[in-house]
Amino acid sequence: MCDSEIDVLDIVGEAATGLPDPIKKTFLNVAMRILGGLSSIPRALIERSTQKIIDTTEGRSLVANELANAVANNAVQDPELLQAAAEIYLPDNVRKAKNRIQVAQRAAVQASETTSNGANAAPPDDDWLNLFTRYAEDASSERLQDMFARVLAGEIIHPGSFNLATLRTISELDQQTAQDFSQVWDKSVGDAVDYNPHFRKGEWYSRWQGLAEVGLMASTHSIRFVPERPVIRGELALWHPIYINGSRLSITYHPVAKPKWEHIPFTRVGTQIGSLLAPPDYVTNIRQAGLNLAIQGVSRIELLTENNPAEVLFPSPND
Repeated sequence: MCDSEIDVLDIVGEAATGLPDPIKKTFLNVAMRILGGLSSIPRALIERSTQKIIDTTEGRSLVANELANAVANNAVQDPELLQAAAEIYLPDNVRKAKNRIQVAQRAAVQASETTSNGANAAPPDDDWLNLFTRYAEDASSERLQDMFARVLAGEIIHPGSFNLATLRTISELDQQTAQDFSQVWDKSVGDAVDYNPHFRKGEWYSRWQGLAEVGLMASTHSIRFVPERPVIRGELALWHPIYINGSRLSITYHPVAKPKWEHIPFTRVGTQIGSLLAPPDYVTNIRQAGLNLAIQGVSRIELLTENNPAEVLFPSPND
């Protein structure tokens, strides 16, 4: 390999230096499959600016028109014209190669942040990896490259974390939908959001319906009822409708009250995509959901978090 070329596997290997050995071995094996026969690539092409690699629509149309005119005039032997034609077709291959490399690099970085020892690490099956590679090579934006990198790292370290439907959905996720999902996910308590008045009308209702249309949330809200045989303490019953990351909502109620928690579930695809985002402030979200349940005739509502005393939400400590 000459100085004018970049060793692709070396680039990805360097990014994977800090991985635990079981993960590193699996990751490099998967990266080689994603990169295919792409052992090296011309440095000038991989380092060329985005503007030169991905021409504008107007520029492409102009060149296409010039080529059409040249063909009509039997002038296809013009060297400059032939070079212009090459610039139309070659960059697409370079763009796809560059996207695959960047996704693999980013995935190595994401995997290096894991706290797992890699005991369960395994390569995805062929169908999954083939579909992933097709989507990864078309991921030109940093947002998509980052999401696919997180997916690849997660799937290698925890096999089965992301299904084929999730890959397809990510590839079709436009910027506005991604933004709406991020805003709604920020209000989640794990696999659902509290069905509070905000989601019953207005902009939050519209966001919910839009996300339901693309399969990220359920189209109707659900209800979680108290258990048929609740834990009884004296004359009162105990119910924990929400539990996530060591925090839970504890509700003490008279059995005749029968409180219920109304919520909007995320779909499996939505939950998997949500796992790629920064975790919401679960404690704040659970607290708000608990306050909304105070109108249902319960006796006491507490927020329980690890290593902290119970926080009484209802009745208010000031009452």
